[in-house]
Amino acid sequence: MALAKSVKVGSVIYDVIEKDVIEIAGNKNYLGVCDYSKTTIEIAKNISDERKINTFVHELLHAILNEAGYAEHEEEFVERVASVLCQVLRDNDFGWMRI
Repeated sequence: MALAKSVKVGSVIYDVIEKDVIEIAGNKNYLGVCDYSKTTIEIAKNISDERKINTFVHELLHAILNEAGYAEHEEEFVERVASVLCQVLRDNDFGWMRI
């Protein structure tokens, strides 16, 4: 499964990059990361498709909150909302929203 190459959040385009290793502050045990300054969302390559989708939605929510002016937000909040948002996006057809 191939992820989108980019996603527009507000007026900013975030590049979506699959990487072998996601490292944050020397720790290599991450599935994804959203870098606001580089406008990138990085997702680990070596995880299942389902986990890639969940991780993408999680990191996308970080980008959405940042672009909405909430640069500081709790990880627990993102985890809870992203998990439900992922289910809603996967289980419903939103094609009707395109104009």
